[in-house]
Amino acid sequence: MDKRRIGIAGVVLGLVAAVLPVTSASAVPVSETGGAVPSASTVAAAGTVDAGTSECGDDIVRTATRLAAAGASGPATCLRRTTVRKDASADRTDGSGRSLAVDICGGSTTKTRVASCVVEDGVLLIFLVPSGQIIGTIGYTVSSLTTLDYSSLRWSQSFHYRADYVTGQNAGAAVTGTYMYAEPQCLASCTVTGSTPIGGTAMPGVTHSAAGYFSSPMSGVRWAAQGGIKFWFANSLWVNGTSNSLITTPGAHRCDIALGGYPSGCVYDTVRPVLDIPSSRYPDYAYHIRLSLNYGLPRVLTRTQSDALREANRAAACPTGANYPRPAGMQCDEYPFASTYQGASMQPYGRQFFFINWNTGQGFSCQAHWLPTRAQGDSGGFSACMIPSAQNTLGGSDLGDFYYKFRVLDMDTFEVRVV
Repeated sequence: MDKRRIGIAGVVLGLVAAVLPVTSASAVPVSETGGAVPSASTVAAAGTVDAGTSECGDDIVRTATRLAAAGASGPATCLRRTTVRKDASADRTDGSGRSLAVDICGGSTTKTRVASCVVEDGVLLIFLVPSGQIIGTIGYTVSSLTTLDYSSLRWSQSFHYRADYVTGQNAGAAVTGTYMYAEPQCLASCTVTGSTPIGGTAMPGVTHSAAGYFSSPMSGVRWAAQGGIKFWFANSLWVNGTSNSLITTPGAHRCDIALGGYPSGCVYDTVRPVLDIPSSRYPDYAYHIRLSLNYGLPRVLTRTQSDALREANRAAACPTGANYPRPAGMQCDEYPFASTYQGASMQPYGRQFFFINWNTGQGFSCQAHWLPTRAQGDSGGFSACMIPSAQNTLGGSDLGDFYYKFRVLDMDTFEVRVV
């Protein structure tokens, strides 16, 4: 019978977005530097530059020359991503020792089966046209948490912005009058169902937060979907008005309707899930799996959704009939699981465990008498063992629950771990 699982650590992520109100055209606030705050409607149209493209190029002087040739003169800007965080040690703090990224990402870029956190650093360069002289910079950190739903085709993405430093304040409002904006954007097989866009000063001292809510339409049995948060900067004194835009995104995830009898859902299928088997929940069941792993049977398994193969695996590992009796209250358990491509019918032979401590007289027997005893160094084939019926049934139920909550589909791999 197939098995397992409990101790599935569900990812519970609570997000609170502190959203700045979007200003209307009839009430445009004035910044501390005296410049008007660009309205959200104004910069939204200008912020439609494709993410990843750069209007400023790699050479600021060349860009300044190009803008001057078009008749421009004055401050201009260029937005650049500098790093994608790999570990928490790279994290900056806000002076109190508390990091912006710690709130939602723990300071580093991480990904699980159902959540992905991205932390990125960047810099906004403000320069003069036609000379190309840099007159100011704004260094910033953005962090973004995307949370998928294994039981639906909806997901959410939070976004946090904080300026880490600013230089060139003596240049006046061309630097200090800068504002940043953000909004959700679909990148593949999705629609935006809701959002809390933001617009506010890009200067240090304020953290801006936004959120995007997405949904993916059904597109076959399995398909890729992706969303992101686009952000950009604006200043009414710049000759180019707004900066180029960037998108922070965790990359594509997989959505599917491939689990019969269960709702559709989405996961990051590039992350291999781990099936934890707690010894406290089913000691005999866990002990059999632990022995199998200790003797070298595979820890990484590949799921099959073929009913025929699953039944063939069960029949090979745990045949029924008068010649294969079960002790009272016991059921036959097999490893690797019948619902995997490493199951018994795919193996050249099977073994059982039997050993005894001659000093204490205590031992362990799988009571699968139709199989030879596994010897030290024998790491091949499959294993069968009699365990209490309640534990075997619970293990099978938990395994099905694991397949659903982590959306483990045909040919997906997963790791088995006894805890």
